[in-house]
Amino acid sequence: MSRFLLPQVLVLATCLVGCHGNANKPIAPPDSYVLLLPSGDRGTPGAPLPVRAADVSTEAVQPVPGLLETGFASEMLRTVYLAGQYIRDATVDGRRFPDVARANASLPVCLVIGADSTPYTRGLAIAGSFWGGASPRPTLPWIGIPAEPSRDKALVQTLTARFAAYAAHLVGSGGMLDAAPPPPQALVDGYRMAMEVIAREWRFVSGPAGVIQLDEGTKAQRELFADVRENHYIVDQGALRPARDLLASPGLAATVIYRMAQSRAVGPRVAPEAFYEPYAANRMPPGVSPAAILGTFRNFQAKLLGAWAAAVLRSKAPQDIVDLVELYGRTFPAERNEVIRIFVVTTYGGTIKQGGTSMRPQDARETLAELTAFAAEVAAGRRTLRDALLPDAPRPAR
Repeated sequence: MSRFLLPQVLVLATCLVGCHGNANKPIAPPDSYVLLLPSGDRGTPGAPLPVRAADVSTEAVQPVPGLLETGFASEMLRTVYLAGQYIRDATVDGRRFPDVARANASLPVCLVIGADSTPYTRGLAIAGSFWGGASPRPTLPWIGIPAEPSRDKALVQTLTARFAAYAAHLVGSGGMLDAAPPPPQALVDGYRMAMEVIAREWRFVSGPAGVIQLDEGTKAQRELFADVRENHYIVDQGALRPARDLLASPGLAATVIYRMAQSRAVGPRVAPEAFYEPYAANRMPPGVSPAAILGTFRNFQAKLLGAWAAAVLRSKAPQDIVDLVELYGRTFPAERNEVIRIFVVTTYGGTIKQGGTSMRPQDARETLAELTAFAAEVAAGRRTLRDALLPDAPRPAR
C-alpha cells in the first residue's frame, strides 16, 4: 500500500528524452531518484559537473539500486521524499512555502556515483544520446556517492548519511537550500548521526548477519555508532560537560534524536489527522491511516521533519537541540512529557542544574529520582531545559 503515499521512480536514460532542448523542464518527477555517473571534469570551479545517466546493470553502480528498493537506505530515500512532500503541499497558519522552496522540493534526488559530495552540490551537465550534447543544469542539486560502492561494507550507513544530511538541509532551510541562511550545523549533524546509528542497527534479513557488522565501515562510522549508543557525547574526561557545551554538541543532538526515534512512546504515536495532509493528499485512498502506511520509523520522520520545516516557515526555526525538543513537544502535546524525559535523562540534568546529577553507578537510585523530578518540573513549567545556563548566556533566537 505504500505506493499510494511514497512512490519511487528509478529514472534511466530512456526516461530523459522529454527533457531534450528544455533546460527548465524537470528531468524527472518529484519523489523519484536519478542515478548518474561522472563523464568528465568540471573544467572550471563552480561549473556544472558533466554526467551521464547510469545503466543500473553495470558494476559501477552496484549494489546501490537494490539498496534503494528495500532496507534502510530505501527508508532514508523515502524520508527525503517526505521532506519534499511537506514543503510542496503543507499549509502552515494559512501560508505555503515560497515558490523557490516548493520548486526545490519538487526536484528528483540526483545521485552521482563517483563524485563524493555531501550534503549536496549544485550544477550538472547531463549528456546522453537523447540529449544531442550536454544539457546544463547549473542550479540542480546533487548528492555525491564515492566510487566503487560495492567495496563499501557499510554502504547503507554511507547512503544514509548522504540522505539524512540533504533532508536536514531541505527542511532546516524551509526548502530554500542555499538561498537561505544555513540551518544550525549541530542540528544537521545531529540528525545525520542519529540516522547513521539506526542504519547500523536496521535488520534487513533474519539472524546476526542481517545488520552491518561491528568491524565494517570506517573508523569514524564505527566510533559514531558506539558513542551515540553509549551516550559518550555528554562527558569530557569522565565528567559531565557544561550546559553550554552540551547544547552545542552534534553528538548530544544525535543521541537525543536517536532515543526519540527508538522510543515506543514517540515513534509509533499517531499525530492528529490534519498533520498528515501534506503527506497523504492524492497519494492514498480515503479511510486509510497515513501513520499505518508510513510505519513506525517513517511516522517519526514525518513528524520530526514536518515540525522542523513548519517552524522555519513561521520564522521560529530551532537553533539547538533544546529548541527542537521543545518544538516537537509543542507540536505533538501527547508526546511532550516523553521527549522531555528523554532529554533530561540523556543529559543527566546537565542543562537544568549546573553539574547535573551524579553519574556514579552507586548513586543510580537517587539520580533516577532527581531526574524524574526534573522532567516533571519542566513539563509543569516550573523549570526549563536551560536553567543551568548562566543568566548572561546568549539564547538562540526563537
